[in-house]
Amino acid sequence: MADFRKLVAVSLLAGLLGGLLLSVLQHYQTLPLILAAEQFETASAEHVHDWQPMDGWQRNGFTLLFNGLTGFGFALLISASMYWRDQRGYLYGLGWGLAGYLVFFVAPSLGLPPELPGTDSAEIHSRQVWWLFTAAATAIGLFGLFLTKQRWLQIGGAGLLALPHLIGAPHPEVAQALAPEALQQQFVVLTSINNAIFWLTLGAISGRLLRKVTFE
Repeated sequence: MADFRKLVAVSLLAGLLGGLLLSVLQHYQTLPLILAAEQFETASAEHVHDWQPMDGWQRNGFTLLFNGLTGFGFALLISASMYWRDQRGYLYGLGWGLAGYLVFFVAPSLGLPPELPGTDSAEIHSRQVWWLFTAAATAIGLFGLFLTKQRWLQIGGAGLLALPHLIGAPHPEVAQALAPEALQQQFVVLTSINNAIFWLTLGAISGRLLRKVTFE
């Protein structure tokens, strides 16, 4: 129990710092693109807005809260993995951060890339199911491919990495987006970069802090 509390403390600090960094990156890089896309959405009479936080402190506050909680959860996953593998230090943390980036962002984004407001998508339940399946298959696949020595597990891991993309992500029959294609592409690129920085920072901080903690 004492070790678990230490893992939680490490993860909380790493998650808050990583979430703060991601929030700053989003504020200056992707938020302007989202606001620009919302202008196209607002101009369309076909789209009805649900509740959303107002621009300014409310939007920034919700973003920081969500990123902090998300960072804490992912940092706890990274810290627990490093604890399980008896690994310490920022280099190991960078490796686990990279793995998290591949599992939770890169692999799902190959089928369901980040979207700006005003983009038509498939039904949300089907997208959530595919996203979860892809993240799980990628995590197990990477484990089998890199953390085992059995040949059949490595082959199975490679197959799992490809399986979600062979099945294919759900998409609407006719894809439409109100924002220009160039804006959407810029959003995908910047979101990918921001998430890479977030995950690598999360891993490096977690690994560095774990090295300073004494476990029983």
